Amino acid sequence: APYPMATAVETSAARALPLARLLSSDQLFARRAAAAHSALPVGDRDIAASRQAEGSSVSSVDSFWCVAAVAAAAGFGGFSIGRATHRRGARRSSRYQLRVFGNALRDRCVAHVGGSRVAMAAKGGRPLPELPLPAPLCATDGKADGAQPEDVFTWDTVTTRMPKILDSVVETLPDQDPQLLEGIRRLQREMVEGAQLQLLTSKEPRVNAGHWNEALAPFIEKGEGWHDAPWWTVENYMYKRLMEELATNGKQAANYDPFEPQKLQALEVAVAALETSVKSVLEVIESAEAQPLGHPDRRNALEAALLRSLWGNQADLSLSAGKVAAEGGDNKAKDQLLSDHTSKALDLISSAEGREIVIVLDNHGLEVICDLVLVDALLQLSGCSSVALHVKDSPIFVSDVTEADVPGILDWLEGRMPPLASRLRSWQKEGRLKVVSSDYYTTALPFWQLPEDLESMYREAAVVFLKGDANFRRLLGDLHWAYDTDFQKYTESFWPSDGLVSLRTMKSGVAIGIPEERQTAAKAQRPSDWLTSGVFGQVLAATGRGA
Repeated sequence: APYPMATAVETSAARALPLARLLSSDQLFARRAAAAHSALPVGDRDIAASRQAEGSSVSSVDSFWCVAAVAAAAGFGGFSIGRATHRRGARRSSRYQLRVFGNALRDRCVAHVGGSRVAMAAKGGRPLPELPLPAPLCATDGKADGAQPEDVFTWDTVTTRMPKILDSVVETLPDQDPQLLEGIRRLQREMVEGAQLQLLTSKEPRVNAGHWNEALAPFIEKGEGWHDAPWWTVENYMYKRLMEELATNGKQAANYDPFEPQKLQALEVAVAALETSVKSVLEVIESAEAQPLGHPDRRNALEAALLRSLWGNQADLSLSAGKVAAEGGDNKAKDQLLSDHTSKALDLISSAEGREIVIVLDNHGLEVICDLVLVDALLQLSGCSSVALHVKDSPIFVSDVTEADVPGILDWLEGRMPPLASRLRSWQKEGRLKVVSSDYYTTALPFWQLPEDLESMYREAAVVFLKGDANFRRLLGDLHWAYDTDFQKYTESFWPSDGLVSLRTMKSGVAIGIPEERQTAAKAQRPSDWLTSGVFGQVLAATGRGA
């Protein structure tokens, strides 16, 4: 980054408009402001719409985002907008804060704003702050001239695969209430037709309407719908709309998991994989446990468990539109790894002695069983103090693990792998195995917008494992980053924990950390779906800001 520090220029809304006019009077600024605005994160674009500022009602502070947009467009480096609240006794006032990298813009802002508070702040807050954020993936990418197969995949997902997921829900609903069925059919039609997004109205906690309506407002104000709003937003939103439709059908339906039948079926088809590869990994772990800490056998066993966890991610019911099929249990060949940071990941694990490791879980079925084998290896072989499993607060992406799923998963293991289930339950009682649920994981926020509680947990952890494609998309903001972007450089400006490991099989058109030669080889092998088929995998590892 060109500047080691950022300057925070804080001003009231009343002063923002003349400041914007001053900067916009520069012809270079004015020519590029509109383009830069489209690249702003949604939360930065309209951060103060319909909020109170200095005791006065302000319907919009477009002038203030304009300041940040033109600053970035003119080449002054990274920027962000925030809202600071100050208290003086019982009086509370809000002010708007522009954070810029570079002395030239700082001097112009400070000179014009006058008495505003100016403070120095550390660089960071988002990936690669010296670069503009790329555009998000949208369904309409797949309709553009010369659209790549992965862009067509995005279009097909929104218009075909997501509606089919709701078909699988209808097939297994215990109560075929006409009003509920019509609500689901209406939701399907909206996705196919590209209707405008709607605000949520339910007060049910798992709908989280307050957060979602704030996130949706900018898209609704611009008239954007399922096809032109970001794919990551509309895909998460579909599940909230489904939760809302269920909530209209009474309290029992409001708490019902519409994907429970598919999850239970996914466990049953995982039985064959237990015999072909999972049990053999457990045997390797058991043998290595007899060796002292730091012994090569322990590292080898941890590697086997890590790779078993990675390839378990191929079992994803959101990719198969809710249809359950058996997945092979064998570990895949190394040539299917397009990024292989396994050695660095093992080094991060070895440095976790006496500290907690976090695993942000992904899918139910075979994948979560493989993840629990990794937990078994970590708690027996790494010397870490504990493992925290982070899960969703409500059903999403068909097969994603929720807090309510965990007891049933352990019960299922009890009947098939009793020693593993017994160890996991004992560690739960001892506080060495924890389950953490957060509604953040069912928002469309990227990982550089973590809530304070999760950021604190990550900061205290030695390593955070992100499992699966959805967590990887959140890490990238589901943006069009260059596929060869360096993973370490990407994460080091914002990731809070000492270590980060991402384990994913590739099921969407976003990727980083893949050398050009590996991209070329993968495209030659699978020209039309190398990014989206789940055939190829990535083990990515990096040190974060805390290291």
